Amino acid sequence: MRLYVGFTAFQTFIDPADIGRLRAKVGEKVQAWQEAGKLETGGIFAGNRKGFVVLNAASEEEAFELLGDLADFAVVETYPVVSFETLGKFFAENPPSS
Repeated sequence: MRLYVGFTAFQTFIDPADIGRLRAKVGEKVQAWQEAGKLETGGIFAGNRKGFVVLNAASEEEAFELLGDLADFAVVETYPVVSFETLGKFFAENPPSS
């Protein structure tokens, strides 16, 4: 299952030491996702404390393992990603009712 994960770092991180720890933690998460082959794409939005990733998770348990501690330092929004191929198949198999 592909998941879009949007995250916004808590605005309470203002102390330089806290910001350094936040940056290190995000770097560790990204590296772990990459090494596990779970990161499809991602990036940050210039000029603010927001970013996103698209992750591949085999189950809800794995999704929780991949994301669980992200909520300790960011507001997290997660949505399942459906491909256009899957959407097209759904449309073909489920035409609008008249």
